[in-house]
Amino acid sequence: MAKKKQPIGPRPVAPKPAPAPATSSVRTAPVRPAESSVRPAATRLAESSASDLPISKRPVAWWPPVLLALLGGVLYVNTFGHQYALDDIAAIGQNLFVKKGFAGIPDLLRTEFWHFSNISLGYYRPLSLITFALEQQYFKDDPNISHMINTGLYALTGLVLGVLLQKWLDRKTIIAFLIGLVFIAHPIHTEIVANIKGRDEILSFLFIGLMLLSYWKHLESAESLWFKGPVADWPLGGLLGLFSVVAGWVIGSSLMVNTFGSTAGGIMGVIIMGALSGSWLGLACASLYFAFLSKESSIVSLALIPAMQYWFARRNVWQSLISLWPFLIVAALFFYQKQKMIGTLSGTPPVDWANYPYKILQTEKSTTFKFLLYYIRLLVLPHPLVYDYSFNVIPSGSKGDIMTWAGFFSLIGLLVLAWRGFVQRTLWGFGIFWFFVTMAPGLGFIWMRGGIFAERFTYAAVMGFAFVLIWALQKLLVRGTAGAEATDGKPVPVRYASLLGLMAVVAGLYSFKTVERNRDWENNFVLFNSALPYAPTSCQVQRHVANEWIEKGLKDRAKADSIANAVNSIKPKPTLEQVKKGQALIDSNIARANKHGRWALDHLQESTRIYPNFGEAYFSMAYVFQKITPNVDSAKYYYKQTIRAANAYAPAYNNLGVIYQGEGFAQNNRQKLELASYYYNRSMIVNPAYVDGQNNRASLLKATGLDVKALPDSILNKY
Repeated sequence: MAKKKQPIGPRPVAPKPAPAPATSSVRTAPVRPAESSVRPAATRLAESSASDLPISKRPVAWWPPVLLALLGGVLYVNTFGHQYALDDIAAIGQNLFVKKGFAGIPDLLRTEFWHFSNISLGYYRPLSLITFALEQQYFKDDPNISHMINTGLYALTGLVLGVLLQKWLDRKTIIAFLIGLVFIAHPIHTEIVANIKGRDEILSFLFIGLMLLSYWKHLESAESLWFKGPVADWPLGGLLGLFSVVAGWVIGSSLMVNTFGSTAGGIMGVIIMGALSGSWLGLACASLYFAFLSKESSIVSLALIPAMQYWFARRNVWQSLISLWPFLIVAALFFYQKQKMIGTLSGTPPVDWANYPYKILQTEKSTTFKFLLYYIRLLVLPHPLVYDYSFNVIPSGSKGDIMTWAGFFSLIGLLVLAWRGFVQRTLWGFGIFWFFVTMAPGLGFIWMRGGIFAERFTYAAVMGFAFVLIWALQKLLVRGTAGAEATDGKPVPVRYASLLGLMAVVAGLYSFKTVERNRDWENNFVLFNSALPYAPTSCQVQRHVANEWIEKGLKDRAKADSIANAVNSIKPKPTLEQVKKGQALIDSNIARANKHGRWALDHLQESTRIYPNFGEAYFSMAYVFQKITPNVDSAKYYYKQTIRAANAYAPAYNNLGVIYQGEGFAQNNRQKLELASYYYNRSMIVNPAYVDGQNNRASLLKATGLDVKALPDSILNKY
């Protein structure tokens, strides 16, 4: 690692060049003399130009990428066999287009990410959903396969990072490896890798890495087409090109099916991607497009392209910035596609206390400063880790909050350091720059939307932390490292023994925490209860735990009903002994169901104490009284409380309809049947994609001919 006020790596003193033949058109890589002091900033900023290309090729040792890939895979082996958890259910199990497999891909490319949850956050992330659809096509509902794929993609990320870091840090293999090691082993990544839905984040970062690596290969290449270069470049260029062409067919045939037809659209997609796939620059542009399809926040990676050139290829600022033009075109085309497909760029996010409390409190700005400190703290000490930081785990920032001011001054200090690191081209300066760029979406989520803290926002930012950490430890523990890793004649293991020993401990602790944390993601019951000791003031955690007890209560009730049916089906008729034994089992299961129902209500009451207008918590209360500890009046009351607190929550309308339909048929009461029809229609109005409401409305219409869209208040209030 370079010492302060020195370039990233030494460069041999250049002999006077022999006169080149006048007819030669081959560009040669410039060679600069080694420096021992900092040059004036103006000199450094203008030190290179477009004529510097191609830059000198930098060799890659393959043991670091392979080790990082293996570690990335091994750390998450214990997620194999896990079930769906948290957002997996909404992204996979409840997404009807995903469930269709191949047939659902065109719809996925035209649909907002949370379409079936009746939420419009403006998220257009079809690539991960397409991979889920492919899994459904071949493996159906097998979460084990999904976890294996997430782990494989994470391992591939380690491989790409291992190569990219060595390209950046010329002849600093140990330092490059240790930076990658911190990233791969860091426990904060468990939310992304162990949770299947986190694949959007994995794919986004992976394609950003491939974009940066492909563009670096473009900087190194004297040929415009990658397959005219060294044979060693063919595996990367060929595999990435093949993926691009196949994706071109899938995307083209889906996006243009209504305009040109599936086949013509697919051919157009193949032609476009095939044209891009012939050069490293084209592959970099294609990789950026796939990063966008994974997650729109990949837009921040545009800042990393010039930064990479300025810090590590030593190009000047102007040439680094002007090289962005093809990537800006890709970005413009993607956001045009997004606007055309889902009709919005920003969506209409809900304003609720659970997930957007700081918008309501109007403390978005002060809370952003406060959360910056929390993010930095988790990067340094990733414990405890919690899947949910909803209201009110972290209280709002304010002008009188010391943590808010500490965050503000920390931000100012980091910005000053970032500028100094930029001017001096230091490794730690690049780390701080990377941190700010990749944390921009997470901090912007608070600043712009008043959203909550989330560990997943730090996924890419860990890389910036790794740069700063390894620079600091190298500075402290390794002597004589101004140049490459063996310039003083000492064996590398000897010179780096202290650093390697300490990092073995750090990586060991990180790995242990990662493996332990993975176990919490086994299923919803384990995950939600693991958060309760660390986030008891989260209204969402309390509700989630309650819902798991409700699930257990439902199973107890179902088992009791099954036993009753089994006893009643005994022919010619059950004996007295069989009846007594069956009744004992029924009573036992009902007692367990009631107990689980009471536990659920306890957590739900705590949830509504934290957030009094939490509609989904009232819905769960109503469900307990409808299905576990039957009390129809209480169920009606809490469903109406749900509607009062969250009038767009379709399941509440639907379940009210189910209750009134049952009563209407049992009591031969037409008004209650009209109420049922009315509430089914209301569920479809607030969420047209809500399938249960559609099916129940159609069934009641067929049985009674009722299709009530409006009722007087007198009837609504009567029952």
